[in-house]
Amino acid sequence: MKHFLKLLLGVVLSMGTIQAQDITGQLTPLHTLSESIVSEIKTITLSDGEETTGRICLPKNESIHTIVVAVHGTGPFTYITQRQGFNYYDVLADGFCEKGVGFFTYNRRGVDLGDSAPWFDKVDSTKYAKYLPCNEAEDIETMVTFLKNDPRFKDCRIVLYGISEGTIIASMVAERNKVKIDALFLHGYAHENMYDIIAWQNTGEGVMIMANSLFDKNEDKAIDEQEYASEEPTIAAYRNYLFKNMPFDSLDVVKDKLIDIKDMRKMRGPIQDQLMSKIAENNGNWIWNNYSRVSVNWFKKHFALEPNKTRLLRVDTPIYIFHGKDDANVPAESVYDLENRFKICGKTNLKTFLFDHHNHDLNFQDWFTTKVYSEGMQKIFDTAAEI
Repeated sequence: MKHFLKLLLGVVLSMGTIQAQDITGQLTPLHTLSESIVSEIKTITLSDGEETTGRICLPKNESIHTIVVAVHGTGPFTYITQRQGFNYYDVLADGFCEKGVGFFTYNRRGVDLGDSAPWFDKVDSTKYAKYLPCNEAEDIETMVTFLKNDPRFKDCRIVLYGISEGTIIASMVAERNKVKIDALFLHGYAHENMYDIIAWQNTGEGVMIMANSLFDKNEDKAIDEQEYASEEPTIAAYRNYLFKNMPFDSLDVVKDKLIDIKDMRKMRGPIQDQLMSKIAENNGNWIWNNYSRVSVNWFKKHFALEPNKTRLLRVDTPIYIFHGKDDANVPAESVYDLENRFKICGKTNLKTFLFDHHNHDLNFQDWFTTKVYSEGMQKIFDTAAEI
């Protein structure tokens, strides 16, 4: 149970389900950039004099009209974001450049490429402590300005592609209006304030969304013993990945012959109070080792922010949302609420795409076994080429 509870702890708004290897446990050779892509490494001086590294990927022998700037999810990210067997941003660069679109990524302040699994990063804790939402927004503005100062790109459209927590940061940049943004792509859209998002995650609702999308064949929002014990290869793999192959009876905490939200609430009940007490105590070591690789101040600054559900009503930039209906980090219902708010306010700059049977990562994991992008990921690449 200890290992299972630790797995449930650190959701937050990171790249949600993609870990150090694909879900079947089979490691693949390291995927790197396609030979049809030219990459350039840039040193960028941020507004406080700190330097970081960025990378722009360009389709070879093509003039580009659009550059997509990725805005990371939660935690230490690099311009490649390596995991075992693949570089996340190399895979995305292939998708964008194949469509004739440039793709820019960066090392978050205080973070550099590393050699050690599972994260393959090096973190300077003093510099990384300045990774806070308003600082990140300023850093993105600096990077956009850097790109636009390159004569090759001065007339290019700039798309901010916020992923997970990045949907908050990208929206802040658009609302601040200090640099020209031509479109917002929000993938795994964060609608509420981070406090409310974490509180929702810690009810267990997100875990059950993920689990039910895999195990619940009769769609009763619960998992019975037969569904749990299925030897279907995908189910068996996820039983190990999500539940560490724990016996059904161990997970059926309330003893009603089902694994459902009641069991998750029972198991997760103390987590929210424990997390908030550790934040109040400024216990950064506990948070880093047990919840997410962020600082105490990261939580406090996020908790003080206005939520996207009201911020975005002041943004006139075209907004495109790409969201999985089985997202376990932030509920799909948030997208419907935003649509309704825009309709009431008479705003027409929002376009949403919700994908059946897609998770927080828009089923990025499909690429491992098929080397084909999911419907959700392909829609992002296609939209970048079309706007």
